[in-house]
Amino acid sequence: MDLFIDVGNTKTKWCLSSKDDVEKTGSIFNTELNDLTIKAERIENVFVSSVNSETLEQQIIEKVKLLCPHILFAKVNKQFLNTNYSNELGVDRWLGVLALTERTKKNAIIIDSGTALTIDLLMSDNNTYLHKGGLILPGFHLFNKSLTQNSAAIRLKNKDVTIDINNSDMALLHGFLMSVSGAVEKFIMHHHLDFNKIDIFLTGGDANIIFDSLEEQMQHKYHRIDNAVIEGLKIYKKLALTNK
Repeated sequence: MDLFIDVGNTKTKWCLSSKDDVEKTGSIFNTELNDLTIKAERIENVFVSSVNSETLEQQIIEKVKLLCPHILFAKVNKQFLNTNYSNELGVDRWLGVLALTERTKKNAIIIDSGTALTIDLLMSDNNTYLHKGGLILPGFHLFNKSLTQNSAAIRLKNKDVTIDINNSDMALLHGFLMSVSGAVEKFIMHHHLDFNKIDIFLTGGDANIIFDSLEEQMQHKYHRIDNAVIEGLKIYKKLALTNK
């Protein structure tokens, strides 16, 4: 059995996966990591993606090493998936794009809606893949927080999106959704791609807030991935063990 851990900005998510593809999953807020409990009879390998501090990573190590001493922190590896980035690329974004290589043969975009919202492009050419680049926007809660903290009159009370923009809640929600859909459309135009020949994937903790609305606004089918980073870690494991 293998343990895959995604240490994000706000939460840590984990997945126990057996050779029979039987899985157990869980998540915990990073502020509550001392309460993290993962029960398993035998864990052979631990693969970790982290975009958090070394202090938090050390907490993870202390918790997990009791279950398994073989802990590997994933790093961007251009042999596994090349990227146009010349400077440091977040391993979570890179793993999310890596996950798409087993989901589509087309050019594809992945939108990861978490603390930050990222939009990344995977270019595909005869089973050769390239991370072409991406965008970083405030996630929904940052977007909402920045407005409510600096404007006494704006307070989001209802997250259920309706078509009519006839109150402050809908004005805020649609403002966020239109900024995301506009960014995606401009990003596709920037790369001179055919909108109808691209697969678009949506993942992240706030994906449920925007999934249906983005499909409606952009008139394009989206594919949902529960946790693209965990999926990417599983591919990373296969590639890492193959290229030992």
